[in-house]
Amino acid sequence: MSLKREKFLLKLAKALLTFGAPSHRIESQLQSASHVLRIDARFVHFPNMIMVTFQGQLGNTNEIHFVRASGRVALTSLHRVHQVYRDVLHDRCNTEDGIKRLEGILRARPMYSTYLRCLLAFICASIICVLAFGGSLLDMFLAGTAASVLQLLGLRAAKKSSVYANVYE
Repeated sequence: MSLKREKFLLKLAKALLTFGAPSHRIESQLQSASHVLRIDARFVHFPNMIMVTFQGQLGNTNEIHFVRASGRVALTSLHRVHQVYRDVLHDRCNTEDGIKRLEGILRARPMYSTYLRCLLAFICASIICVLAFGGSLLDMFLAGTAASVLQLLGLRAAKKSSVYANVYE
């Protein structure tokens, strides 16, 4: 029983990191979840990593886990994670169901395809160029092209190369 609750906390930490939860809220959410689930745990949040320490039943053993994930802001997925978090903490579902739901959210594909996101980046940058900076039609086209190229690089190249991912961030 305790192992399931610990596994839920680890999945919750991974989901919060993966979908770009605000860094000032991650530790407090995990701490409140561990308190409600009656798990003696400590959390330390670093960029792209959470260190989780579980205290043993007798108080003399510690178990340390490192949860790593590259974060991207995905508000719909983050909202789903928060719903699972609330359901488990308010006893609307058990931790085993919560783990399955979190795994499903983590495995789910993005809502929009890569090319549609590039098109949306083109449209947004074009509109911002004209409205905020008073750009011409040529400026609008260049800003949109640059934004869609950056979006494509962020979605494709950053996944394949950790060096480029660090530069891109």
